[in-house]
Amino acid sequence: MNDRISSFTHQQIWQILSAYTFSAGNSDGTQRWYPNISFCIDGTLKNTEKSVGLHSWKFARDRINFYDKKGKLTQFSLFDSKKIRQDGFEMRLNFPNQPLTNYNLLFSDGTNKAPDFLPNEFVYDENHILSYGSLNPINFPYFYKAGKLKVDIGQKYLLSIHVKVEDVFTFGRDDDFFILSESASDIELLTGEQRYFSMNFENLTSNKWKHIEKELVFTSEYVTYGPYITGKGQVAFKNIDLRLL
Repeated sequence: MNDRISSFTHQQIWQILSAYTFSAGNSDGTQRWYPNISFCIDGTLKNTEKSVGLHSWKFARDRINFYDKKGKLTQFSLFDSKKIRQDGFEMRLNFPNQPLTNYNLLFSDGTNKAPDFLPNEFVYDENHILSYGSLNPINFPYFYKAGKLKVDIGQKYLLSIHVKVEDVFTFGRDDDFFILSESASDIELLTGEQRYFSMNFENLTSNKWKHIEKELVFTSEYVTYGPYITGKGQVAFKNIDLRLL
């Protein structure tokens, strides 16, 4: 997803980062210091002056640059991971040029937003239809884990989905609707190997059900998959299935 990050604006990155507070910590996450660090829309930071020494920030394509009080670039971080879990979200920012004896990661340690800021936008009804509907203008992904499967490496599998989009044009460029990740646990949004399915590539038509089938071969033992949608609009799913051929 790093190529996707490069198309984001500073405000879009802030909208993601501002959902969290962060702690500085070591590379494996076993130690954390300086909690409640937060990113502000004007490029400043809170709770960093007496700790990690970072004064302000600016998004720069694939990284976040950090500056001191005089405006000098002193540090930068890369998106180490952005994981979607069934019980919430995790963000990590990696500082590649920090010595390992010092902090070299910012871990998300909480949220700045109300609990309903990242709601579960999916509803599963009695007709076994999974529906997504959101008026949320924030470019932030929502994920529903439809399943996790242990697979035989090198064997062929069939992914089958029925999907209907009320109006494909409401999603614009953010037209991905399904994700499949060769992962045993979490879906990593900003790093890792995933396969995305887009409304444009699959030639979806507004307000019509379409049956999509894909033959797939995997290189890892586990696959996690499900609807993955960014932005506002309405989408419905049914008969999501992944099985060995």
